[in-house]
Amino acid sequence: MKRIFFAAILSMIAANAFAQASDYQTNTEPGRATLPSVHNISVNVTPQFYFKPYLSIEYSAPVISGGGSNVDFKSTKELGGQIKNFQNIAIGGHFRVQKYLGFNLNWAHNELENNMLNGAGLARQAYLNISQINASALIFAPIVQNTLELFAEVGASDMNSKINYIDGSGNFFSAKNHQTKAFLGGGVQVNFNKTSTVRFSFQKYSGKLALVDSHYTTLRIGYLHAF
Repeated sequence: MKRIFFAAILSMIAANAFAQASDYQTNTEPGRATLPSVHNISVNVTPQFYFKPYLSIEYSAPVISGGGSNVDFKSTKELGGQIKNFQNIAIGGHFRVQKYLGFNLNWAHNELENNMLNGAGLARQAYLNISQINASALIFAPIVQNTLELFAEVGASDMNSKINYIDGSGNFFSAKNHQTKAFLGGGVQVNFNKTSTVRFSFQKYSGKLALVDSHYTTLRIGYLHAF
């Protein structure tokens, strides 16, 4: 009998507590707080999109590899002369659209020379010019909030190259080539403030440069200015 009595008391207490909680939830009496319903609680996990353009200017050092003596192409001028004559310079834009996503579009021009070519005796240096337009997407990984970021890069490059040389018999040779290549890359970006950024990166291009039968990579360091 006692068990039935206590069970009835507990049931009455539980029912009263439930009724009070329901009344508190729905009561609109002024000055009385209302608990949020679980049905009205939401968490915004959608990435914020925006548009932030940058002007980019980078020193773009070309690296030619895997082609015997054809890999010995070097810049035709010292660093100061390259900058003065706008050689090995990439200029363009970077467009940040989200915390983890951005896009690059830039143009670069490289002028190189070599004293040797596979299968050809040279009376003077061979000259190789490469002009390219790169378009790419960058995926960012913030390391220090708003300051230091790593990124991976994937894109395509439209390349026009030209080689000139005079062989040991005094014959002049000239050839041109156009290629479209995919590339992968990565780097690090340091943001000094909301408008000034320094970037270090590399780009490894697919296949080989047809004119010299060699692999092609660029190493870049540059400055980005936001508008």
